[in-house]
Amino acid sequence: MMDSEILKFFCANHGAVNTDDLLFNLCSGDSAKLSQITNNREKFASCCPKGQPKVVARTRLRLCRVKDCAGTCSGLHLCKNFLFSGSCRFTRTRGGCSFSHELNSYHNQVMLREHELESLDRTELCTLLLQSDNTLLPPICYDYNNGHGEFGRCQDGDGCKRLHICERSLSGDCSCFRPHDFDAPQPLRILMERNVPDNIIQSLKFVYSNKEALRFSDNRGEGGNRGNRGNRGNRGKTTMMGRTKDEGLSEVNTYTTTPAATPLMDKTEICMYFIKGHCKHEDKCFKAHDKMPYRWEVKEGNQWTAMADNEAIEKDYCDPKNTYSGTTPAVHFDTMTSGLNKVRRLSTINSLVEPTFIHTTEWVWYWEDEFGKWNMYSSATGGHRTADTDSAKLEQKFLDNDKDVVEFTAGSQSYSLSFHDMIQTNKHYGTKRLVKRRPRFVSAVDVKATRVRRPLVQPHLYAIPDHWDKTQITATGYKRVSLQRSSDEFKEIETLFFKTMRGFDVVSIERIQNKALWEVFQWQKNQMKNNNFGCSSEEKKLFHGTDSKYIDAICLTNFDWRLCGAHGTAYGKGSYFARDAKYSHSYTDDSDVKSMFIARVLVGDFTKGSTDYRRPPSKDGGDVNFYDSCVDNIIDPSIFVVFEKHQIYPEYLLQYKTMHPLASMYSTTTVTAQRPVPAQRPAAIPSRVTAQPTVSAYPRIQRSTPVQPSASSYQRSTSAQPSTSSYQHSTLHYQPTHFSKPSSPTPPPRKNDSCVIA
Repeated sequence: MMDSEILKFFCANHGAVNTDDLLFNLCSGDSAKLSQITNNREKFASCCPKGQPKVVARTRLRLCRVKDCAGTCSGLHLCKNFLFSGSCRFTRTRGGCSFSHELNSYHNQVMLREHELESLDRTELCTLLLQSDNTLLPPICYDYNNGHGEFGRCQDGDGCKRLHICERSLSGDCSCFRPHDFDAPQPLRILMERNVPDNIIQSLKFVYSNKEALRFSDNRGEGGNRGNRGNRGNRGKTTMMGRTKDEGLSEVNTYTTTPAATPLMDKTEICMYFIKGHCKHEDKCFKAHDKMPYRWEVKEGNQWTAMADNEAIEKDYCDPKNTYSGTTPAVHFDTMTSGLNKVRRLSTINSLVEPTFIHTTEWVWYWEDEFGKWNMYSSATGGHRTADTDSAKLEQKFLDNDKDVVEFTAGSQSYSLSFHDMIQTNKHYGTKRLVKRRPRFVSAVDVKATRVRRPLVQPHLYAIPDHWDKTQITATGYKRVSLQRSSDEFKEIETLFFKTMRGFDVVSIERIQNKALWEVFQWQKNQMKNNNFGCSSEEKKLFHGTDSKYIDAICLTNFDWRLCGAHGTAYGKGSYFARDAKYSHSYTDDSDVKSMFIARVLVGDFTKGSTDYRRPPSKDGGDVNFYDSCVDNIIDPSIFVVFEKHQIYPEYLLQYKTMHPLASMYSTTTVTAQRPVPAQRPAAIPSRVTAQPTVSAYPRIQRSTPVQPSASSYQRSTSAQPSTSSYQHSTLHYQPTHFSKPSSPTPPPRKNDSCVIA
């Protein structure tokens, strides 16, 4: 068999083939032919990962990186972006691209023939070069894979330009805390900065595994010393404190302050080193020793004594709605007394003073709205407007001057906040709101689990929402957290659903907690903000009805219509979302309990879509400034089309069922064009509209007839909340039908001075 056919076989199998497969598929069981292949060290390398012998293809051909090279080099004159995808976006810019996009140029044909690669097409050549040319892809950070802590020995942290991904996972299964997928936030960001397309990202595990095999093969032949980078075999066995013994977190130091014991200094701050396990100063330490980062004490006579219900008191104190603790005797938080005795709270140092230390105390700021609900500064709940401050900014100003009066804005309203009085005042209306500053609650379990030093800079990319259940967050995968019906979060989503869905009963609402997807979404949000001159892009909550069998896939990998290929659409080949739950209901399955997602969608700047769009059109006719999404109607949009899945986060899963006969009006039962769906109100005049095509993230089972009901145009909500929309994206056959506009409840009026602080 010719070498060209052998190379094509390797490229079709991700650049490497198990020796047994090679022997029986290409060599017809002839070991002599196999030896001829493996002995060609210039084109192939043998290795044995996890005891499985395999052969990896390689080439010495490289891309020439010299712009406008005269042709005297021995490299391939080809644009890297063109090699990756067959196109280059820089050719459409004013400056153009400095590299060649002609694979069949005379120079390139000479180079390909010299390396016996002339029979390979672009994709096959790309497969071979990716694992052979180390300049095409960023390297894996080996410092990150060694040492302890979140970033191992890597000094650059999240700003590192190498890939932070588990090295061991390339050659097999691994259960360590490091990311094992290239679509994790940090590696994905680096790869996108290098313009690596999605289709290549999906196959990078094969590429880097082959690169590792080739590197090992070369070092083995040249007597390399790669193993001297550090002890990688026991990295999971060494603890941060090698001499630490197991001390129970419930143990309380019964230290008391007396004039004789401490004539010069009262210990009012807790030692963080003792919490970790050991303080070298022991009894001479000028800080209090406790196994928790806080300690509640009551003054009995002249002595401060630790209170018995320490964690229970702390949990009550951290909730701003509580004025008293639920313990006996109760602690009055406003007066810091218990009965007639004074009470105080010791804690570790402020997290803003020592941002890299663990077991510091993080303080959170809250304000009380007109309904008596306490809202966190930086929380977008309750439909309040977004403000330009948050807890961290307020806390820093409080540390600078605890008597200061700070000013901020939320929407069109301006506010002042007095630290001395802890009062927030609307500067226009004069409305005053109470403000509280409380620590973030940390349980004994949390303290025991916290053993990793914080990075110096906590990037916004990794900010987990404060309302997430911290016990249900995993490094990989996702968790579905059921919401209590009495919670404000449940009621908010239920209200959005019922705006256009009458006659149904909400069975459950679950919050999707997928750390990786959330971080990518936040990264995309930051990118769009930077591209918009520092102004935040518009974000909406949108609905999507789906078949129940696709729920897990959506929760894990997000919506991606490309997984099932492109279909005919009215507003572009992208992911479709709907403002109204009624529209999304048309694309649920036929089960009794139906499923609908509510997602955060970065719609940004949008324009009218078109069926031939594969991406949003240009804003100015050029090739640099593009819209972020497309819609059905730019004046009153009800359908949104997004072309990048990083602009989506599937936030809630709502499951519901029919509870009223009239609900059949909303069902997905097919109708004919001659028999319009009856209106809910006899006096309503049905309007004739065209069903809007959508695209599904996953294949759908087609109905018995291709006709499906469509949604009419709906009026824009007047709610002050910026993200009260819904979304849908599915595949359907469509044709004109009749549909009448349902009546929508009028939302309750909201005071103009309500703010949030998001």
